[in-house]
Amino acid sequence: MARKLHESARFARSGDLRSGRASGDGVRREGRGVSMGRVAIVLFCLLLSLEAAVALETTDRVVFHEIYYYVPGFDKHNEYIELINAGTEVAYLDGAVITDEGDSWMPEGAFRFPGMHGGVLFPIEPGEIVLIAVDAVQGELEPDLRWADWEFWHAADDNDNPDVPNLEEITGSNVDMALANEGDGIVLGTGVDIWPAISCGTVVDGVNWDEVPDPVPIGPGVCVDAAYAPACPQGNCLGRCPGGFDSNLSSAEDWFIMIPSPGQENISMHPDHCTSRVPDEPPPSSWGVVKALYR
Repeated sequence: MARKLHESARFARSGDLRSGRASGDGVRREGRGVSMGRVAIVLFCLLLSLEAAVALETTDRVVFHEIYYYVPGFDKHNEYIELINAGTEVAYLDGAVITDEGDSWMPEGAFRFPGMHGGVLFPIEPGEIVLIAVDAVQGELEPDLRWADWEFWHAADDNDNPDVPNLEEITGSNVDMALANEGDGIVLGTGVDIWPAISCGTVVDGVNWDEVPDPVPIGPGVCVDAAYAPACPQGNCLGRCPGGFDSNLSSAEDWFIMIPSPGQENISMHPDHCTSRVPDEPPPSSWGVVKALYR
């Protein structure tokens, strides 16, 4: 009887070892298996959450903040735009595209942030303003944009600042970004679609002004702009008022004539309210005010 009990115990221990339930090396093997399995599950869930959270999506509240298109002096070089994250979560600009092209048959290009849609290299924090210059240079009359966050770049005759990272042209004719004084539109896309006209379903934000011949969508699902923002006198810009507010009803609803303030909060022509939608008389050029900002 004692021998049978001993043999039963021995067989039980050997079976437990094979199943990984006994002490010693079997337990260590089981522990490693459980730990690696848990790690794999955690990593898988983390990757899923990153993919869902970091890609710039149409639901993110990253919008255009200021558009400076009618510049005194040599117009093109010192045009600029601003983006603002008006939401409460970090968004990422990797692979996002910006274009002023609203028709597929016109030659204007699309410019893309480095990386791919879903990357995590270029965050825009809640409340952060990102300044993007056509050329990050200093002009005689224009603001000094050498400290811009980004600049548009194309392979032909570009006035490039090597100290400022580029949004490179990826589609369209080989010309730099140039915003028309007599009317234009500009759109921010997720980067899923890079060919103008950018698909309305991938548009994060857009704005149209004056007599734009090829209007762009102004938001996710808002494919037709009901009314355009007003034309700016030379030396003024368009800005959201209040900054970051986006009704997605029309450009005219959200955009007003402003005093240029690159990289800063918008300065309304009427500090106490937003009433520059349809001015009775064009406001005077405010470039003297702007120059004072740089003294």
